[in-house]
Amino acid sequence: MYPTRHKGKFFALSIIASVVLISGCGSTPKQSSVTRERAPTPIETSKAAAITPEHKLVEAKKVWANTRDKVQRDELLLQAADLYLQNNQPTLAQQILFELQQEGVETSQASKYTLLLVKAYLAQPHASVESMLALLDTINDNSDVAIEKAYLQTQLYTQQGHLAAAANSLMKTDLSSEEKVTKIWAWVTSLSRETLNEINAQYPALSPFVTLRELTEEHIGSPKQLAQSLTQFQQVYRGHVLSEAIPQEVLEAVKVEPIYASEIAVLLPLSGRLARTGNAVKNGIMAAYYNDVEQENSERNLPRLRFIDTNESSPQSLIEQIGETKFVIGPLLKETVDSLIPILPPSINVLALNRPEESANTQPNATNAVEQLTQNQQSVLESHTDVEQEMLFPTALNYFGLAPEDEAIQLAEFIFSKGYRAPIVISAESGLYQRMDSTFKAHWIKLNNIENKQRANITSVSFNDSSSLREGVTQALDVAQSNARINQIEYMTNDEVYNMPRSRRDIDAIVAFASPQDTELLNPIIEASLNPYDGKLVPVYATSRSMDYDSGKNQWRDLQNVHFIDMPWLMPQHNWKQLEEDAEKAWSNQNTMQKRLFAFGYDAYQLLPELGMLNTLHYITHEGLTGKLSVNKRGEVIRQQPQAIIRDEEIQMVME
Repeated sequence: MYPTRHKGKFFALSIIASVVLISGCGSTPKQSSVTRERAPTPIETSKAAAITPEHKLVEAKKVWANTRDKVQRDELLLQAADLYLQNNQPTLAQQILFELQQEGVETSQASKYTLLLVKAYLAQPHASVESMLALLDTINDNSDVAIEKAYLQTQLYTQQGHLAAAANSLMKTDLSSEEKVTKIWAWVTSLSRETLNEINAQYPALSPFVTLRELTEEHIGSPKQLAQSLTQFQQVYRGHVLSEAIPQEVLEAVKVEPIYASEIAVLLPLSGRLARTGNAVKNGIMAAYYNDVEQENSERNLPRLRFIDTNESSPQSLIEQIGETKFVIGPLLKETVDSLIPILPPSINVLALNRPEESANTQPNATNAVEQLTQNQQSVLESHTDVEQEMLFPTALNYFGLAPEDEAIQLAEFIFSKGYRAPIVISAESGLYQRMDSTFKAHWIKLNNIENKQRANITSVSFNDSSSLREGVTQALDVAQSNARINQIEYMTNDEVYNMPRSRRDIDAIVAFASPQDTELLNPIIEASLNPYDGKLVPVYATSRSMDYDSGKNQWRDLQNVHFIDMPWLMPQHNWKQLEEDAEKAWSNQNTMQKRLFAFGYDAYQLLPELGMLNTLHYITHEGLTGKLSVNKRGEVIRQQPQAIIRDEEIQMVME
């Protein structure tokens, strides 16, 4: 029970005087900009437009003067506070609630008081979300404000990024079944697959959502089987909101009709200066094709592959060579994509292997298409399929690639999720690494904006040779300034100062966008610049562009403790050992770039039968050689790569 310390007859007069005085001064607080899932229903307030908070305060004064009925008076004061909140005047509401707190409210009014208290401080920039959630937990779920409590919990958990908890609270609101399903399904499908078992155990109300997601992932290659499982699902969960309002994207997925592709045209540069690049991709496509041959035990049900050399071929010539073929993989070069795609007949479905200029992650200062090709391997497709082609696409064009910008974004998100907020970003002064640098910083600013940070705390270092690299790192870590201070003290005192130069203590991570050779130089410089007596380990992160698997074990010694992301295909532990042996026999001595291009071609072919579902259900993933692949609403294949760390001159996977 809340304490009830009656302070006497002056209580009502004091609260009314203070509130009316504040109101009369015209100090109206700024309107709250907090986004709500749905505005809670006012707590037992009159719906008449003429009723104002001041009316309720006057009523409270009269009740107290005439009857000394504290419960009735406090009810009117709570209604006044609620009206102030509806009028976006939280400061006046806070004043009333503060006065009530001093005297205490009855147990019967405690839930209403607590709810209004949370609402009053919801818009305050420094209010503790954890404290507000703790207050809401004191409200009984069977109280008359339980629905409003659920709305507030949903909002607060969303602010925290606890989407499963937000979804669980949203289930307790009075939204329609369709509204609940739309929001909760979006949240549940945005969570990582690894967390689903935990969500199932912690929030039983979300179990049907988790089950439906698992069903769609299980039947990614067979819409017909998904339709059968969906019928069983509706029977098992009859009466549940999800059974009554199946998500629209799931209903679309079961309608996807597989269509046999008798032939696929593959457009690659197979001659000229990019022949090695094109043939490496071709090798991957052929390996995936023959893998299907072995599984089918017959070529009868597989499409015929027809390779077309794009070297020195005009767009019109390529159109003529494609002929009546309805499914195309390629082209590979960006300029060929830009010139060919606009003139393709609408009946052709394309998996183009490069992104057009307007693609979201393509930087305007991109270097020439050849560099983009061999170092990015960006791609564009959506095509339908190989053996089974999905026709229910919003577009016939998807994007799938090995863009370095995508790796920069993934690295930014991972480092941010680890809680680091003050990185040093070191990048070589070349087009490729500067693009990665720009992408990382732009995404880092977005992540900080989500947390309402005023500025992104990044220290930048650019270099063009080993000398400028060493100088930039020491300055960024403040080692040079520390040495200068020591020298100045020695000069002023004429005595030798026995001290170690100290590095900056605010730096919590170092990000490198540099070639493998420069990264090998960079890591020892960083280790030498960090003061070992600080007792602080600053992790170094890099992308696949800093890794070369052809240099031998010496490079791993110089890259000790470096974290990096790269293709599963290049990791020491992966699930394609037999394929690795077969590829080594067929194409021995592939260098690192050729291995990446091989994996790229393999995944491009393997994606085809699943693109219909991937384009419809954007949370579904394909476990590929190049990473965990999904398709976003722009038709771009999003690639998540695993993380590894170099320890004891070996690559070790990091399971996070």
